[in-house]
Amino acid sequence: MGNHFWSTWTSSQRIFSIIWPAIVLYLIMKLLIEKMWGSNRGAVERFQKGREALFNEFKERSDPENLVGNRRIVNGNQTAEEIEKTFCEILQLDLISLKSRLQTDDYNAYTVLCAFIWRAIKIDEEINCITELIREAFDTAERLDDEYEESGEKGDLFGLPFSVKSNFFIKNYDVTCGLAKLLEQPKTTTCPMVEFLSDHGAIPFCFTNVPQGLLSYVSSNPIYGTTKNPWDFSRTSGGSSGGEAALLAAGGSAFGIGSDLAGSLRIPAAFCGLVTLKPTQDRLCVTDTHGGLPGRGRLGLSFGFYTKTVNEQEFLLRTIVGNPSYLELCPMSSPAKLGKTAITPEEKLVIGWFTDDGFNPVVPSNRRAVEETIQNLKKQGHTIVEFKLSEVSEEFPSFVVANMLFRNVMPDNGAYMSEMYGGEQYDEYMKLFIRLVRVKQNVVVSWLIRYGAMPLAKLLLSKRLACIGSAYNSDLAACRQNQENTDTFKLHWIRYWKSKGLDALICPSFITPAQPFEYPAQLSNGAFLTGLFNMLDFPAGVVPVAPVNKRDVDLLNDPVDGFPLEGDILLKKQRESAQQSAGLPNAVQVVTLPNCEEMCLRVMKLVEEASSGVQRLQWKHDKNDSDPVDVNNTPSGVVESMEHFKRLDLHRVK
Repeated sequence: MGNHFWSTWTSSQRIFSIIWPAIVLYLIMKLLIEKMWGSNRGAVERFQKGREALFNEFKERSDPENLVGNRRIVNGNQTAEEIEKTFCEILQLDLISLKSRLQTDDYNAYTVLCAFIWRAIKIDEEINCITELIREAFDTAERLDDEYEESGEKGDLFGLPFSVKSNFFIKNYDVTCGLAKLLEQPKTTTCPMVEFLSDHGAIPFCFTNVPQGLLSYVSSNPIYGTTKNPWDFSRTSGGSSGGEAALLAAGGSAFGIGSDLAGSLRIPAAFCGLVTLKPTQDRLCVTDTHGGLPGRGRLGLSFGFYTKTVNEQEFLLRTIVGNPSYLELCPMSSPAKLGKTAITPEEKLVIGWFTDDGFNPVVPSNRRAVEETIQNLKKQGHTIVEFKLSEVSEEFPSFVVANMLFRNVMPDNGAYMSEMYGGEQYDEYMKLFIRLVRVKQNVVVSWLIRYGAMPLAKLLLSKRLACIGSAYNSDLAACRQNQENTDTFKLHWIRYWKSKGLDALICPSFITPAQPFEYPAQLSNGAFLTGLFNMLDFPAGVVPVAPVNKRDVDLLNDPVDGFPLEGDILLKKQRESAQQSAGLPNAVQVVTLPNCEEMCLRVMKLVEEASSGVQRLQWKHDKNDSDPVDVNNTPSGVVESMEHFKRLDLHRVK
């Protein structure tokens, strides 16, 4: 009788009978979210009111007009013009020069801090990269100057103002990750990385923006808003350390710190034209942070710095890695100090390379970055060897490896992420991702995705999309097997590497240059290129090499030699996201074996020296100092950027 009743239904009736529970669940979830967000609204309003008051206070305290006659301001404090001149001189210095000028008493901590806050607040008003200011910053600078006058001693990092990614704990401050439910829950500890830098004289003065829930490369959330890329205001600065990268690239801090679980340091560095290095997880262990994904499977969680040059990167890493005083704060970190990184002209290396990871092709600009870098190194006499991912292991072809990675990202099928987003207002640029994570927790929907939508997606839309979706269907046995497979694949990779006799590997930094805000939620497949090296737990650095050029963009539309779409909807989206990207930073990724950060830095230096590099941004103190802009042929986001930032050739800032 039941079978006869089912057989009399039309196809549309059958389909509706299957999907209606999901529709009902969606409507119930929407109502619950609105109700729970309403209960959080008071906390958001209180925070934003206090935040605005603190920004106004810092703006007044760093305004040259209000610092006239202040005895703590050095090099002339009789007029606002004198103070502004000193501030501009400070802000044009690179990190190493600024450190030297602070050590030799040309500047004091208070003057330098005022200069950076003065500039950072102006920058934030344009690109929205700062989530919160650190109330104690001015008091810290005063204390450092007073202690130096009494003792005559300075820490290695004396007076250097730095920004802090807002997932790092600092005592008495919230760590929300853009989630309203985590407001008004101040931390009771300070993470050892921030504590170490502070103990050596550096001054944390602000927190910077991240994606809602951290797991994205668009730094946007309902509490703090969306961070713009200073190179192009219509594009993302990346994530999850996007606020850090944007502020430093714009000249608003001396250096920045961040974390990397699947590319969170490297993607923003590539998008913003900065240098970073993701160490092996235990080479620089950091506790007291929000890691994004508890129980994250076989993904190495790394911490590091943002700088503008490789020398600056090495200076900061050498200061902290293996330092006994850091080990006192974080005994789990490796005691191995950073060794030799210098290379003589006579030393020649064996460098592997690839432009195609077998899972997701990169756009022409990112492919060219690798090819030109390899050619430059070959001219210097280094041995160049093609690294073929298809030869690493017959057991683990690229789509299997990608599936393995995404299973490691969400070993619980997204249950933790779904709970984290519960009761939250969804960010405009993350709502697609959040809804997919949330709705997949419904049994019916999960079944449909696994046995209906994903096979259909593979057949009609995107085999990459199907790979990502199927990775989020897992049970405990599958999770355990995936971890075992990850360990086995890592051994295969190392053995293949050794068979080639490689010192390092150079590959694309990402699948595209900086994308418009709406694309990261649609192109999570791009994280394979960076997340792969978290899964392997290999050191991986990013070095800017040259800007995207017009030919790169023209090639996007060449279906043969440029960027074939293969009938894949994700590749079509990827091509769209890279349109009008000429002039944006372009970078490569440098990878070495675990615990070989020294070799990684060595090759990063070679790459930096062999490349033309990208320009540097400098805030226009005088708005009349403008470069001519062809408004008709320049994207609007770039025009906005050029209203505030000059593009400086590297030889003008070295």
